[in-house]
Amino acid sequence: MRKLLSDLATPLPSATGDCVDIGEFRSFEEFETKYVTLATLLGRVRKISPPGELEFLHAMVDLDEVRYPGGIGSRDYFFLTALVSILAPRRVIEIGTLTGFSAAIIAAAIHRQHGNSGGISVETIDARTHCGVDETRPIGFEIPALVPDLASTVRVHTRRESDFARELAADGEFGLAFIDADHRHPWPLLDVLRLAPYVQSGGWILLHDIQLGTHGQKLRETGQSMESGTPYGAEWLFDRWPFRKIRSFHIGAIELPSRKADLIPFSLSLLEEPFEISGNAAKRARRALYQSLAELI
Repeated sequence: MRKLLSDLATPLPSATGDCVDIGEFRSFEEFETKYVTLATLLGRVRKISPPGELEFLHAMVDLDEVRYPGGIGSRDYFFLTALVSILAPRRVIEIGTLTGFSAAIIAAAIHRQHGNSGGISVETIDARTHCGVDETRPIGFEIPALVPDLASTVRVHTRRESDFARELAADGEFGLAFIDADHRHPWPLLDVLRLAPYVQSGGWILLHDIQLGTHGQKLRETGQSMESGTPYGAEWLFDRWPFRKIRSFHIGAIELPSRKADLIPFSLSLLEEPFEISGNAAKRARRALYQSLAELI
């Protein structure tokens, strides 16, 4: 606690960070133009989409009508593909596996950048052992079907949470992270804080469902609702992120500061928002949050 309080002397860079909205990826033609835009934003001015990228995305879109619910849509996985392709990380960590669709998307994008370099490229973590959209299927069951040649490069960890990252990598080893798990505040914040030490300084973390709370409110105003709920956790985290960030429809990327301890004032401020969980889960989350904050120093 003394460490946390002493770090409060460091002010937030701003109430919210600079956000660039590059809009939705609504077509294959827009993928190419927005790829160039995103590459420029990320400082990779000459980067272009590699051979095979559009063909792979065409194949994924053709599967949309038979895909399982709960996964990311094409407008979001176009952005996911572009970001991974441009940054070209060798190792990515994902929180929230579900069917494994997004892990397969990430693995394919990494492969197009680095080829058969060997080793695990995606570590994906889920608290469950069986998929919530089909309890007869194990977590990550789509990976071998979607990317059969790359399935060995994706490692699925079940009955684990984001703190398992410390078992998978050294400090700063991951080039990118993707969080698409429990969106109830403060779980998304806790996932970010747990992953931050193991993502490179100045690296990026992707967040899904960054407009879920607002979408749910609009549904309620028209007398509708979503069975799975519409928490604000990911939305609050993205909107109030005080560093650089990029938005595209329901998905966004936040840039980590070069000094990870700079996350502390922002995190303590966000913790003032009422938790969207209660009871023992809230107590456990609060303890884990303060522990993660202390480990950033």
